[in-house]
Amino acid sequence: MTTVGFIGAGKVTQALMKGLLSSGAVTPSRIYASSRTEDSLQKLKVFGVNTCLDNLWTVKNSNITVLAIKPLAFPKVLNDIAPAVGPNNIILSVAAGVTIDSIQQRLPHHAKVVRAMLNTAVQIRDGAICYTTGRNIVESDQELVHRFFSSVGLTLESEEKHLDAVVGLSGSAPAYFYLILEALSDAGVRHGLSRDVATRHASQAMLGAARMVVGIPRQGSKSEPFEVGCPYKGSARMVLESGRHPGELKDEVCSPGGVTINAIYSMEKAGVRAAMMDAVDACIKRNYELARLND
Repeated sequence: MTTVGFIGAGKVTQALMKGLLSSGAVTPSRIYASSRTEDSLQKLKVFGVNTCLDNLWTVKNSNITVLAIKPLAFPKVLNDIAPAVGPNNIILSVAAGVTIDSIQQRLPHHAKVVRAMLNTAVQIRDGAICYTTGRNIVESDQELVHRFFSSVGLTLESEEKHLDAVVGLSGSAPAYFYLILEALSDAGVRHGLSRDVATRHASQAMLGAARMVVGIPRQGSKSEPFEVGCPYKGSARMVLESGRHPGELKDEVCSPGGVTINAIYSMEKAGVRAAMMDAVDACIKRNYELARLND
């Protein structure tokens, strides 16, 4: 049975770990995680997984080691773990902007490297994942990686040159949709709805639209395919199932100085939030006009 390691204990690790465990793809006893401090590992111990401060220990115990760390931390971490990377270890990076070549240059020549982009909806097994493989990955490795990610969402393989586009499209997209949901909810509150009712209606509308676009049956239907993740479906489900405010969920996607907060700034500068509220206002106004015509 596959053993999985995580280096880094941040939000991506927590989201992916939660999704993997809920899917049954791996058990807590077969997950190994390491981080720089005991405080950060406390967030992972609640899952019942094995934890340690030693990254070498994580790699030695894992078939797949997920590098869920900041891009600037890669040189040191790769140098540290290189002695433990054997010909059967798969090193899987989920960091934006770190290429496979830059990873392989710091690891032994036999290192098997995979680079992937995913989003936080993997924690509810509705993520969108895209991955690309390095030169030493063979067919059985590729199948293992595909099964690994398919347990938590829609999984597609791509050329590495396309991963930057994936980051902007689906990797950061949950934050875009949380902003839109928050704006729609605000519009509902502005027109007299309670916050809970406004948020639930907006989220359900987004979820229904996503299902219409990708052809997903109603939740709970036996015919519902598993690998059907899409960013706005996942975002809507996160809001509906967690009961948390869209703004809070958006903040979880936006790491300090990262790519997503830069995208959110662009949306705010363009007035997306106000535009969504104006759209609701325009719709309500026209509804009133049509009602008066029928009086």
